[in-house]
Amino acid sequence: MTEITYYVAATLDGFIAGQQGELDWLHPFEQAGTDYGLADFMATVDGLAMGRGTYEVTRSFGDWPYGERPAWVLSRQVAPAEGALPSCVHWGAAQPRDLVAQWSGLGLQHVWLVGGGQVAGQFLQAGLVDHLMLATIPVTLGAGLPLWGAQRPMSPQHWALHAHQAYPNGVLTQHFR
Repeated sequence: MTEITYYVAATLDGFIAGQQGELDWLHPFEQAGTDYGLADFMATVDGLAMGRGTYEVTRSFGDWPYGERPAWVLSRQVAPAEGALPSCVHWGAAQPRDLVAQWSGLGLQHVWLVGGGQVAGQFLQAGLVDHLMLATIPVTLGAGLPLWGAQRPMSPQHWALHAHQAYPNGVLTQHFR
């Protein structure tokens, strides 16, 4: 069975990006030598899923940072021209349950929901998020892209705290199951 983890940085008021997708509020917390556990987490991941907006932000940083791990970009928009996508990237619209079945069939053990909130919200609503790893950044934006995407009715889900770490700069990482 494929395990799904939503690992994301969010503000104290529950946003993962500014209103236009900006991430500049994260820059003061990108300290040399501190990756808040990302490298250790990445070592456990063998697949990725993200929305089109997250894909575009990731590509704006330059080289594809995820190596040859298979990645799914969930979008109803037409895929970029052939050759524009890394060879490991699959593009298209799909339902969360169908994706999990596909990932299990491919033998993927651990898929990271990179973002954004809309994609994570769909997986949460379907009851398919096994782990939430949240890096809470001591910033408030007042508005932006919410942690779980657009508000939609959801059943309560209870999470157990598995681990946490507080950093001197105020960042708090939490791992819930």
